[in-house]
Order: sequence, then structure tokens, then C-alpha cells
Amino acid sequence: MSEQETIDRTINGRSQGNYSNRKGRKKEWKDLTVDPLSEGSDSHQAEYVTGKAPMTWALLEVGQLFSRSKSGKNLHCKLNHGRAICLDTRQAIEVKPSIRNSLQVWVVTNFNSTSASKPDY
Repeated sequence: MSEQETIDRTINGRSQGNYSNRKGRKKEWKDLTVDPLSEGSDSHQAEYVTGKAPMTWALLEVGQLFSRSKSGKNLHCKLNHGRAICLDTRQAIEVKPSIRNSLQVWVVTNFNSTSASKPDY
């Protein structure tokens, strides 16, 4: 086998083709809805405290708890760079790449799950 044939052969059963001409559906990001629990009641049995100043979405770590509102009446958990889940409504939210560096959230700074009478998270 010549050197050129070695370079051109497939690697692990896959060809070394140009994938830039692939056709497929592009990701369509949904706008974030207004949080219905931002001013409503807090349904959590556990006690938690949010920070006094907001931080941007991009600075949150995966798995970190946060609130989307200053009132702290909702609780979310960041799943990855573009998604989070609301622990109150159990609905996922998606954060568009265009707003990830500007979306302000309030981080949960203190969480006391021992005060919960039943697990709700």
C-alpha cells in the first residue's frame, strides 16, 4: 500500500469526507417565556437564599441552583450551557447563545434541605 493510499483510506470505518455540505435542520432557539412564578408564591419546603446581586448565565456552573427573578420565588438548576430545568414546574428552559452572556440570574447561595418536610426537588 502506498503512502497516499494509507492517507486516503477510511479511519474506523468512516470516510474522511467534507462534512460542511451536510444538509439538516438548524437548531431553532425559543425565546424565554416570562417566568410565571417570578412574583408568585414559593412552593419549596426547603429554605434557600439567593445572592443580592445578579450574575450572568455564562458564569453559572452546571448543576448550580439559581433563580431567574430578583424575588427568588422560583428555583432552577443549570443542566448544560444552553438548558436549565425549573424545579417548581419541572419544565426545561433553553437559553439562546445570543443572550447567554447577558442573561442575569440570581444564584442560590444557601440551601437548607434538612428543613424540608418532604422531598420536592
